[in-house]
Amino acid sequence: MTARASKKTGARTTLQKLLSRFHFGITLFAVALSGLTILLAGVAAMRGHADRNIELAAQLGAYGVEPALLFNDPAAAREGLQPLTEIPGIARLRVLDENGRPLTEWTSPTADPAPLLTRFFFPKPFAVAIHRGGSRIGTIEVWGDSSTLIDYVRIGLLAGLACLIVTALGTITLARRFEYELVKPLNEIATVAHDVRLHRRFDKRVQPLRIAELDRLGGDINALLDELNGWQGHMESERAALAHRASHDALTALPNRAAFDEQFAQRVAAAGERGARLALLFIDADHFKAANDRFGHAAGDAVLVAMSDRIRGTLGGGDFAARIGGDEFVVLVDPIEPGTEASALADRIRAAIAQPLTLPDGTPYRPSASIGVAVFPDEAADAAALLTAADAAMYADKLSNRTRS
Repeated sequence: MTARASKKTGARTTLQKLLSRFHFGITLFAVALSGLTILLAGVAAMRGHADRNIELAAQLGAYGVEPALLFNDPAAAREGLQPLTEIPGIARLRVLDENGRPLTEWTSPTADPAPLLTRFFFPKPFAVAIHRGGSRIGTIEVWGDSSTLIDYVRIGLLAGLACLIVTALGTITLARRFEYELVKPLNEIATVAHDVRLHRRFDKRVQPLRIAELDRLGGDINALLDELNGWQGHMESERAALAHRASHDALTALPNRAAFDEQFAQRVAAAGERGARLALLFIDADHFKAANDRFGHAAGDAVLVAMSDRIRGTLGGGDFAARIGGDEFVVLVDPIEPGTEASALADRIRAAIAQPLTLPDGTPYRPSASIGVAVFPDEAADAAALLTAADAAMYADKLSNRTRS
């Protein structure tokens, strides 16, 4: 009986060991939950930014390959996709015509560093339908890969692992403290993790803690948040750059057709609400194709850049100019100053464009343009009618120029 009682007594645990295991389990669970929450928040944020960047890249590519789809030109489509091939994180590009047949395709020569991560972040390609004149003329598909994300995920996992290791070492000392002394600093960490997960507060930081091990844990979490905050700023900068590329013409730096359509609709609606007048000037370069064929594409690009600079130089404070096609520009004069004639606006731009310039090969050249003007609401009651009227006026001006010449 005595030996059996001794065995039973030896099998029992002490209160100190029980509290140690209990505190160890609670601490490990709380920190693991905090680390997982931060990791999930970071992954969610990274996935959102990655999707947005792929979307912006697809929109940029749609603008670049639109002319190629109109003429069913695979070489021009490949040229239009060239800027996208230089953007990190894009694995594959494909352009389909209106019937769903591939026009051109590009695959990154660099191997995907983490296929599983790619399947999670980019399970399917992002597709953008390309329209012209209200009709769908094709589709561009963009596949992403993990090349721009793998470093951030690796850092997050290593930082989370470091947090768990530090916690495991610190619980031996923490088990001897009262529950309040242990729960309070963990609550501070959990509060930061909660704000990061729910409110994307990557600027939140864990304050210095009295317990050295948990203070080290807070430092590791802060380091992880620093990485996520820096990554978020980097992705925001990339998103802003892609958004600018998607809304501006790469050659002239003027807003493109998509930006013009948005501004045009907004300004016409606002002018209608204010009862104000605005003018739309439709500008088309004269003899541009002949000059481009005679002097070369570099000369044609120089003419377009010079025209855009001169058009920009005539704008007032609230005016807006855009390049909407190969040699087509538009200007919104908003509002028209009292006593200003719309024809005078066209003459001012025509005179600015007609200033001579020197082509890259040294040849002197004097550009000219046909300009059509339409005034809202005098000549049209809505945006579509105003654009039609200005286009018709431009063709009338071009015909008049040919008759005079």
